[in-house]
Amino acid sequence: MQVDFVIVGGGISGAAAAYFLSQAGRVALIEQEPHFGFHSSGRTAGQFTVGISADQMRAMAAASRAFFQAPPAGFTDLPLIEQRGSLTLGRHSQKAVLDKLHERIGQAGGNAEWVDREQALALFPALLADKFDLGVHETDAQDIDVNTLLQAYLKGAKRNGAVLATNAPVQSIERHEGNWRIRTQDEDYTAGVMVNAAGGWADAIARMAGVAPVGITPYKRTAFTFPLLPGSEGARWPHVCNADYQWYVKPEHGCFMGSPADAQPVSPGEVYPDELDVAQGIYNIEQETALRVPRPISVWAGVRSYVRDRNPVCGARADSPGFIWYAALGGCGVLTSPAMGQAVAALAQGQALPDALRAQGLTPEALSPDRATLAPD
Repeated sequence: MQVDFVIVGGGISGAAAAYFLSQAGRVALIEQEPHFGFHSSGRTAGQFTVGISADQMRAMAAASRAFFQAPPAGFTDLPLIEQRGSLTLGRHSQKAVLDKLHERIGQAGGNAEWVDREQALALFPALLADKFDLGVHETDAQDIDVNTLLQAYLKGAKRNGAVLATNAPVQSIERHEGNWRIRTQDEDYTAGVMVNAAGGWADAIARMAGVAPVGITPYKRTAFTFPLLPGSEGARWPHVCNADYQWYVKPEHGCFMGSPADAQPVSPGEVYPDELDVAQGIYNIEQETALRVPRPISVWAGVRSYVRDRNPVCGARADSPGFIWYAALGGCGVLTSPAMGQAVAALAQGQALPDALRAQGLTPEALSPDRATLAPD
C-alpha cells in the first residue's frame, strides 16, 4: 500500500499524529496490539497540568491547553476536560521544591496559588494536618477524558481517509529509493515519511529501520483504585501528592485512584503490578491521609518512557531524513498530544512549527533527536 505517511504505534501519540497528518496527505496508522491505546495511553491518570519539570514538555503542555478548551469544530461532541485542580503539599523545609513548582506553573500560563494548612484541608479534607505545612494549588489543572480524546483523533483521521490497522506488528523496515517499506503480517506499506510513535519500543523500531537509537528507557508505574468515602465524598476533591512525590491520589467518578508514583526501569512490553508496590502505595497514602484502602478495587501497571533530559523527542536525525521521531513523552503523551501532534505534522512535512508552539519557545532544535542533551555520558 502506497501512502504519504506511515505511523508506527497506535497509542495517543500515533493517533494524534494520524489526525493532524491526515489533513495533509494519505496516512496509514499501524498498531501491533488488538486495539489502539492498548498500553500507556489506556492506563494513564489523564491529568492536564503544566507543573512539569522538563522545559520543552512543559511548553508542549501549555501549547495544548487551547485545544482542550476549544477543540476544532466537528472534533467531538463531548467535552475533553473537566475541572479538577492539583494540590502539592510539603513541609516548610521543602518550600524550595514548592517554589520551583509555583514558578513553573506561572511561567507556563497556569494559575498557581499558595495554600496554608487550613486552606489545603478545605480542598482535601482527608489530609492529616500534622504531615504538612503548606502547598501549591494548580487551580486550572484538569481531568482529561482520555477515551473521548483518543477516539476523536482516530475518527478524525479516518474521516480524512487514513488507514487504521490493528494486530499489525512490524516485521521489517527497509529504505528503498527514498521511501520506507514497512512490512506487517498482512500488508506492506510504502511511504516517503515514517513516524516512529512506538512508545517504549521506539528505539527497537529505529534499529529495525537502521536508524541510531536515542536512548529511550521505559519505566513502570503502579496504580490502583479504591472506594470513595461514604456518600461519594471526595469525588470533587483535587488531585493531591506530596512534594517528595512518594504517592498521589486522584479522585475519579466513582472511586479514588492511587499510586506510589514509582518509576522502575523495565524492558518494553506488557507490565504487571507487583503486590509489594501496591502495598507500598497504600502505606504511603495512609501515612499522610485519613483514607483507608482495605482492598483495592483494581490494580494495574503502565509504562512511561524517557530519554536522558526528560524532554520529548520529535523530528528527524540529520543522517536519516524521512524517519520522524515522536517519542519519549514520559507519561505526558495524553496532555501534550494536541501540540505534539501539530509539531510532528509540521516537521514531517518540512515546515516550521505552528505559531502557537513557537510562542511557547518551542524550537525544532530543542526537540531534535540530534540535540546535545541526548549525547551519552
